[in-house]
Amino acid sequence: MSLSSVLLGGAIAYFGGYRIDLYALFLALIATLLLHAGTNVLNDASDVSRGIDRPGVATAIYRNHPVLQGEVSTTYAFRLSLGIIFAGLLLGAYISYITGPAVFGFEVVGAVLLMSYTGPLINSKVRGFGEFVVMLAFGTPLVMGGFAASTGGLLSLNPFLVSVFPSMLMMAVIYSNFYRDRFSDAEAGIRSFAMRTQKHGYMIYSSMVLFAYVIQVIYIIFRELPASSLLTLLTLPYAIKLLGNFRNNALNIDAKTGILFMSFNLLLALGLIL
Repeated sequence: MSLSSVLLGGAIAYFGGYRIDLYALFLALIATLLLHAGTNVLNDASDVSRGIDRPGVATAIYRNHPVLQGEVSTTYAFRLSLGIIFAGLLLGAYISYITGPAVFGFEVVGAVLLMSYTGPLINSKVRGFGEFVVMLAFGTPLVMGGFAASTGGLLSLNPFLVSVFPSMLMMAVIYSNFYRDRFSDAEAGIRSFAMRTQKHGYMIYSSMVLFAYVIQVIYIIFRELPASSLLTLLTLPYAIKLLGNFRNNALNIDAKTGILFMSFNLLLALGLIL
């Protein structure tokens, strides 16, 4: 998912007629993967240590959870996560050395946001605004970071505007996760945005999913995007199906929404390249 946002930034650069630095873009993808992986490990370790992830909760049922299953200790997982995140930041610093400071700046912003979600900084997940932190992290920093890496450190308004799509769809992903877990999270003392807005959960989720297509049409009308970017409409039947999955409380609704996130980004990128 995170890689698709970075690739989208590279596609915007190609669409804008910039000379693409494939080496820097490739390194940016690796750095992003390291940051994302490290944050996921940190999240699992933190959730187990705080009693958020425990036997019987949805997360422990539908996917493998090495920390909860005792395959990896929480201490080891914490150390591993920080090591992976540090490696990602180190690689980002090298990318900035060969391109310019913009890439490392966006990487640091993304890392701070992700580590504020459940890590040693703010722990926005427990404080009730974790959805917005993740939404921001998977949008602008990744798209603009991919653009900057591809163009040798340049910045532009266009990738900022396009980053609204991964931001909105990531909000749908993380909102569906918290909405599904709202009862078990309440037992763990979490007051998420999804929990506080559960009466309007379906409307919020469906708005985040469907508005992405509406905004894209508006962008095309104002010539911010080409008509070929409408390749994303291939995902619309799946998106509509997701609305039913959300209403039926599908156990893996967040993972299914993640597929939409990735598919939308990649088809939008392909449309820009074409």
